[in-house]
Amino acid sequence: MISYTIKKSPIVKRVSIRINADKKVVVTIPRYVPQYVAKQFVVSKQDWIQEQLAKIPENIYTQQHYLEHRDRARGIITARVVYWAEVMGLSYSRLSIRNTTTRWGSCSSKRNLNFSYRLMFLEPELMDYVVIHELAHLVEMNHSKSFWNIVSIYCPDYKQCKIELAQQHIS
Repeated sequence: MISYTIKKSPIVKRVSIRINADKKVVVTIPRYVPQYVAKQFVVSKQDWIQEQLAKIPENIYTQQHYLEHRDRARGIITARVVYWAEVMGLSYSRLSIRNTTTRWGSCSSKRNLNFSYRLMFLEPELMDYVVIHELAHLVEMNHSKSFWNIVSIYCPDYKQCKIELAQQHIS
C-alpha cells in the first residue's frame, strides 16, 4: 500500500492527488468527504501513482547542498542581475537568493527580486532568461504582450529558453 497524507480543504470540490518532489503523496479531499474515500481513490490510482513516483529523480538539493553552494550562487546570480539591470536601465530594491523548490525566480510589487540558488546550475542562457524575465516584471507585473515584448528585446530566443527551462527540474 502506498503511504499518503490526507489534507481536508474547505475550498476543493473534488478529490485530488499531488506528489511532491520529495516523493510524498498528498490526497486532498473536500472537508465534507469521509476519509475512506481518499483511501479508495489512492487504491484506484495506485498504478498511476507508482508511475509518477518512478519519474521523480532522487533529490540532490538538500539543505546541506544549499548551505555549501549559497555563497557561490549569491555571487554568480548577483553578477547577472547587476549586469542585466544596468543593460535594461532598471533598479530593484532587494535581491535574495533562497532555497526555493517551486520557482526559479520571482519579483514582488515592492521591487524585490528573489531567485533560487539552483539557478546557478542551469546553462548561462537559461539563467540569463530567468533574470531578464524577473527584471521585466519591474516594468510589467504581469505576462501581457508588453511584458513579453520587453523580454524579447533582451532575450530574442526567450521562447526556446522557456521550453528548455520547462524541461529542467527545480526540485
